[in-house]
Amino acid sequence: MIAPLEFEATRVGGAPATQHTDGFVGYVFGLAASDNGADGRLIVQRADDPQPHEEPYCLVWGEQEATTYGGVQRVVVERGGVTFEMTTQNAAELGTPREFRITFPAEHTEAVRWGLARTLGPDVVILDPDVATFDADVAWRQPVGRVAGP
Repeated sequence: MIAPLEFEATRVGGAPATQHTDGFVGYVFGLAASDNGADGRLIVQRADDPQPHEEPYCLVWGEQEATTYGGVQRVVVERGGVTFEMTTQNAAELGTPREFRITFPAEHTEAVRWGLARTLGPDVVILDPDVATFDADVAWRQPVGRVAGP
């Protein structure tokens, strides 16, 4: 089944990645429309100590349907939604438009912003000025769970 280009995430979560469970040390964050991801899922993985020739993060779209390394130019998080802006090449690798949007329950806005900043880098993720001030300590403590990944 092909995941839709845009979807409403009902599952939001992230967790530290370990060598033992994930094969690398870093962080995994995801947004999914359902538990199995068949109705839409985006997983972002970041290695904390990548090799010099490797991108520090990758995106997996859908049910392991497409993967790209790097290429996120900007992410805008607003209350209940996030818009991704990709390079043309990386969007083509994912099979998405250069710009796409995922919505999620508004109460997870700070957790989404924190998770994406942790995986993509704080210089890429922008918090919409209409959203309340971000508190990383609060977002980190939010029990949002882990989205099933690849």
